[in-house]
Amino acid sequence: MLSPRLLCLFLCFTSTVHASDAVNYQRLGWISRSAAEKLPINERPPIKATCHGTWLTPIANNVKVANPEETPIEALAAWVYYNPEGESRLKGNVNITQQGRLVQADNAELSHNRDTGKFTGNILLAEPGIVMTGEQADMDFTTKIAHIERSEFVSTFLNAHGRANQIQRSADNVLTIASGEYSTCEPDHRVWYFAAQDLRLDPNTGRGTVKKATLHVADVPVLYVPYFNFPIDSRRMTGLLVPRFGSTNDGGLDFSQPIYLNLAPNYDATITPRLLSKRGLMAEGEFRYLTSHTGEGSLNGAFLPSDNLYNSQNRKRGTWQHRYQQSNWQLGSNVNYVSDSAYFTDLGTDLNQSNTTHQERSADLSYWGNSWNLLARVQGYQTVDPLLKDIDKPYARLPQLLLTANTPNNTPLQGKLLSELTHFQRSITDNSGTEVNGFRLRAEPSLSYVIKEPWGFVTPTLGVQQLSYQLDGASSNGTSISTGSVSVDSSLVFEREAPHFLQTLEPRLFYLFSPYHEQSQLPNFDTAASTFSYAQLFRARRFSGGDRLDDANQISLGLTSRWLDKEDGSERFRASLGEVLYFRDRKVQLNATDPIATASSSGFAGEINAQLRNDWSSSADALWTTDGKTSQLGLQIHYLPKSNDRLFNIGYSFRRDVSALNQKALRQASTSFLQPLTENWRMLGLWQYDLLNKETPDALLGLTYDACCWQMSLYRRQFLVDADNATASSRRRSAFFIEVTLKGLAGLSSGVNDLLKNKVFGYSQTKESAASLGVTR
Repeated sequence: MLSPRLLCLFLCFTSTVHASDAVNYQRLGWISRSAAEKLPINERPPIKATCHGTWLTPIANNVKVANPEETPIEALAAWVYYNPEGESRLKGNVNITQQGRLVQADNAELSHNRDTGKFTGNILLAEPGIVMTGEQADMDFTTKIAHIERSEFVSTFLNAHGRANQIQRSADNVLTIASGEYSTCEPDHRVWYFAAQDLRLDPNTGRGTVKKATLHVADVPVLYVPYFNFPIDSRRMTGLLVPRFGSTNDGGLDFSQPIYLNLAPNYDATITPRLLSKRGLMAEGEFRYLTSHTGEGSLNGAFLPSDNLYNSQNRKRGTWQHRYQQSNWQLGSNVNYVSDSAYFTDLGTDLNQSNTTHQERSADLSYWGNSWNLLARVQGYQTVDPLLKDIDKPYARLPQLLLTANTPNNTPLQGKLLSELTHFQRSITDNSGTEVNGFRLRAEPSLSYVIKEPWGFVTPTLGVQQLSYQLDGASSNGTSISTGSVSVDSSLVFEREAPHFLQTLEPRLFYLFSPYHEQSQLPNFDTAASTFSYAQLFRARRFSGGDRLDDANQISLGLTSRWLDKEDGSERFRASLGEVLYFRDRKVQLNATDPIATASSSGFAGEINAQLRNDWSSSADALWTTDGKTSQLGLQIHYLPKSNDRLFNIGYSFRRDVSALNQKALRQASTSFLQPLTENWRMLGLWQYDLLNKETPDALLGLTYDACCWQMSLYRRQFLVDADNATASSRRRSAFFIEVTLKGLAGLSSGVNDLLKNKVFGYSQTKESAASLGVTR
């Protein structure tokens, strides 16, 4: 009987080897696409569309490896000599198996105490997802030390293969590979491979180190690295991250090399030297921490001394974000600083350019129970736009106390409460207006009775609104206003059977009454008019913020029709149309100089959503003025098939110039697409066009070649850095980006993926997005 220690010879390899003679890759498990298609369906391995085959190892990835001391071993050979006092020999087709393990060789010799062994000729060692072959292997089954000559290996976990002249495993499982090669390409078409004279893989630390390494592309050495280390598992480690590369017309070449520092299990740092050829050398950094007593957070900073394109001024940025939570309370902070208003446009580290006007600085403490929440906050802003007047800057909240509460939703009678006490502060030093600061107290309790049935719902609501001010420097005792409101929201649902759909007709009526109170002398700390839409028809307030109490005597009428798929219940079509009928003028306005709203109706608001096919969807929304003119119009058509390998979007936006609504004119068309050209080539693009100003705010075109083991993308982008300012000089920017990925190694990144996620509907669901994040397709 063979000792179970025999099976301790197995090694797990995830990296490089050296190529000389031809390798029998079929023995290692390589199977072509045509051969895989001949297998039974349940045995066919998945093959990437860009590959001509895959690895099919003797032991599948999902097989569990047995404990060698507890599971029996089967040993077969053409000839066996067993000597209990000396060496034992096995010759001819030696085959040793155990659950999750396999050893094959021409010959095997075991020492008299079975502690060591020597295998020769056509050696094959296999574990789940791993195969290794060699000509000679010496093993110590007690210490697990092993030495293998002229070895080849395959790891399906990494989709990698290679060979080595010598492989040594120490007693603590550290692997040392001499003169080796590594590649994730197809064995008969290696576009690239990575060679090293010395490779060390240490599973105890999760690190691999390489000495005298060379990257070969098309058998041509392109990069020599005397030494570097890399991770061999999911543990964090110090080393180089994927570099960033790009080029813009105003900044020139932009190259960054992030360096990750694994300082401790609970904190780390990333230091990023960055070269902008026309601006200078920049430094960026991030420090992250996690503690059991103080919480988690991050510090970010960047510094560019004497920007050559910014009057030799220093450019700086800093942020601190922190969060700590214990049971039912949480502490958080968000502190931001930037040196100038053009920082993010000139130096932003992703392509989603932003002309940020304000930088938030806040700290908050939350405490909650089952049906209530208490928030204490201090909040201020750094205004980075030097052209912004003091009167147009946002107020700081120093501090804000906010209490919200509600009764459980499992009873028809439901109560809600919103109560807030805030001190608002803003300094006026440029004579742009009168400085008004002070405390505001508001309380808004309400009580509703909810009747909800299959035929519809009815919800009457009674509410009280209390608003009080104590302004700084005021001689009086302050201002206080109290009012009440009553509303009834109701809807009916009618259904009609159709051959393939269930159609509904849902009329909705919402009545709101609130008396008028003079408020023209009240300050405006944080209030604005809400954006009008179909959903706004059925809301009890037309202002956001807390400085205005609505005066209302109105009724909202709406009609919605839905088409529901009988098979899966999905909504295939929905159309809604409605308007507000006013029974009196709305005297309450944001500013004392604003005219009273005297229209007897709001004009119609409507929206349509359709998905008649699973891969096509469309939407439209529109607003009309009381005289029947279109005030706003938006149209969108989207195509995203289940294959997630392509998409198409087209849209149109229109806004009429309406001074009463502070609405500026807009006419803009947009389109975006991702289209495979062949199995390997893909094209993507986005385009926005301003029909009023006859210009393109943003356009991008990209071409991607995706092979089995490498990918390259080229992008060209033109955009405006200040699209809202038609008189701004030097508005147009152009940029060129390149991304190169050697699958299984690092690559060059440009940040295009973030831009496309923000601007292209459905892009985050596509395989292109997943591939950019390193997700296997």
